[in-house]
Amino acid sequence: MFAIRSWVILLAAVPAFAQPHSEVASIRPSAPGSTPRDARFFFQNERLIIKAATVGDILDFVNGFQLFRVVGGPPWMRTDRYDIEAKSDHVLSRDEKGPAIMALLAERFRLESHKETRDVPGFVLRGSKTMPQVKPAAADERSSIGMNDTQDVAFTATSMSSLTNYLSQILRGPFSDETGLQGNYDFVFAISKVDPQPNQPISDRIREAAEAVGFRIENKRISMEVTVVDSCSRPGDN
Repeated sequence: MFAIRSWVILLAAVPAFAQPHSEVASIRPSAPGSTPRDARFFFQNERLIIKAATVGDILDFVNGFQLFRVVGGPPWMRTDRYDIEAKSDHVLSRDEKGPAIMALLAERFRLESHKETRDVPGFVLRGSKTMPQVKPAAADERSSIGMNDTQDVAFTATSMSSLTNYLSQILRGPFSDETGLQGNYDFVFAISKVDPQPNQPISDRIREAAEAVGFRIENKRISMEVTVVDSCSRPGDN
């Protein structure tokens, strides 16, 4: 695991890389009015840049954006948004990124957490034997999920893990993927063809559209590993 000293931090008041041996994290409250839509996470060579994210968002990021896998912690952990910038002493591998971020949270937010497996109410995603509308993506396709011209949800080069993450947000519960489908696929949830019932929420229409493609969504208690936040404190000054 990366110790916090592996981060070389960029101070907000000086140009980037101006103090390469500083160990003071650049953690600042985000601009007033920042919303979840403003949240950004990316690595740029050795640099970690997080914009308009809550501690809860960051923990979701570490968990591959699989929602409902972080529980506990103070309420502000899901409301206070921060801009964070840090630099490692080398380009982090995929396996190093999560531990490095957790070390940063432990140092500056005094985050203490543990993992445990819980049996929780959720959903299972399965697939039919024949799904002609779900086609393997081309090797050069870029992964995306978004509305198309007919206001249907178009999935391009989408993995089943990305699909279950999307459905988890729509149906507000954790998902277990039992489709058996590997790789990336193209398909469309034609919600425009679902005849809406009076006061029917969009989540129900998306579920119907998913089942029309050949997916099956079942309500079921599932066993899942969660990150339990034992304690967390707001950061001090840089």
